[in-house]
Amino acid sequence: MRWNWLRSAPVWGMVLMSVIPNTLLAQAEEQEEQYQVGQAVPPMDEGSVLVPMSLEEAVTRALEMNLDLQAARLDPRIQRYSMVVAQAAFDPTISSTLGYNDSRSQSTSQLDGGAQTTTTRETYNASLSKTMPWYGGRLSASFNNSKSETNNVFATVNPNYRSSFQLGYTQPLLAGLKTDNQRTALQTQEIQGEITDLQLLTRVANISDQVRRAYWALRAAIEQIEIQRQNLAQANELLEQNRIRVQLGSLSELQVVQAEAQVVSAEQALLNAEIQWRNQELVFKSLLAGGADDPLFRQTINPTDLPVIEPRNVDLDQAIEFALEERTDLRQQRQQRQISDLNLAVTRNNTLPDLSLNASYSVQGVGGNRYERSGIGGDAELVEEGGYLDGLQSIWDRDTPTWNLSLNFSYPVGNNAAKASVERARLQIQQADLDLRAQELSVVTQVTDAGLAVRDTYLQLQAAQRSREVAERSADFEITRFNVGAATNYEVMQARDALTSARLSELRAIINYVNAIAEFERVQRVGG
Repeated sequence: MRWNWLRSAPVWGMVLMSVIPNTLLAQAEEQEEQYQVGQAVPPMDEGSVLVPMSLEEAVTRALEMNLDLQAARLDPRIQRYSMVVAQAAFDPTISSTLGYNDSRSQSTSQLDGGAQTTTTRETYNASLSKTMPWYGGRLSASFNNSKSETNNVFATVNPNYRSSFQLGYTQPLLAGLKTDNQRTALQTQEIQGEITDLQLLTRVANISDQVRRAYWALRAAIEQIEIQRQNLAQANELLEQNRIRVQLGSLSELQVVQAEAQVVSAEQALLNAEIQWRNQELVFKSLLAGGADDPLFRQTINPTDLPVIEPRNVDLDQAIEFALEERTDLRQQRQQRQISDLNLAVTRNNTLPDLSLNASYSVQGVGGNRYERSGIGGDAELVEEGGYLDGLQSIWDRDTPTWNLSLNFSYPVGNNAAKASVERARLQIQQADLDLRAQELSVVTQVTDAGLAVRDTYLQLQAAQRSREVAERSADFEITRFNVGAATNYEVMQARDALTSARLSELRAIINYVNAIAEFERVQRVGG
């Protein structure tokens, strides 16, 4: 019986040699067929929580939590306060004066009103002035009051209440009529506010683009790990097959060593893929985190969206026309050009002579006790009692009005400083025009490059897909040849390396195409 088993051992060896490798290879092929792009999940660290996240969720979180964007959102608010500062130039100014004076003087003449005269004076003054936001005019009004009391024997009103009201207006007729520094500053801040809004819009768009790129890069890093895992599993399967065949005597030890080297190489490739994934996940989290203590850093993110691959029709002429009209950096430069126009206008206006029309109207009133004296230095006799309200009544009745109208003219001889400023402003406008033309050329180039990239990356994707399909067929063919002894261990490893490389190339081509479409859309709207 034992002799019969020994005689049949070679037969069983041949059976095992043909059945076991085929079974193991079939398992590897089944694993390859089950894998699809997008089904891979990231590695999980101990204690970490897997958080599925769509691209829309990632962008929404970044727009809410990103620290750079939070800081950028403060710029419009800061600019609004700059606007308030510019508007403050046209706010009215109120001023007032309260005073008290006690004066004593020795007499040097009998006409001084006494051997020593004492006079006390109290003042209560208020004024209002306002620069008008149109035509450069300035309005002023003042209301002055005083009370004086003296022992001078010649005084006829004692105590003496004096009140006056004055209204004036100054209107420039040449320089400062159409524009001036204050109105230019206000208009400049209004335009600057629009520029700040465009800068924020640009920042939002660029942050969203960074999140989108980081999202797909993270998805690609996870897929790369899965591809390298399959490569390692296939290398281990081949190693096990070679060991069995060596035991059965159909292979040499050299082929086992080659298979072990392939396993070590696959392990290294998997480790590198995991390192790239960790780095990419950190980049992605930094865009979404609201601070160093954000719980997101203790979680593992699994991007759930898959790139949509469909042909994209690129109309370059329409895209260039849209970009030249709507792109934010061009709009900012055009608004900067408007600021340069304002500066030129005010600089040119400052070269005009200073001719202003001044008009004022004032009225005064006096109140207090009225006295009469018989002769010089005679005794005072009260004629009429009065007070502060008498002066106000006189103002109301306009008993003593005063009108004033004048023209003031001044002009610096030569006025070289103002003329030089005008020429400098003109050159700055020419420079701004050239900068705008250069930026428009750059935009046309960027949009054209982005449009061509959409077409080129799609062609590259199609080529990568065909290359992967060929690599899959080639790997299957080499495995079949290996099973019948027509292929060497080295040829199988080469075919599997080519398949892994083709899969990685296809994955990169997919991400490149998706990014190219998004970049083509972005460069039509924002710069930077």
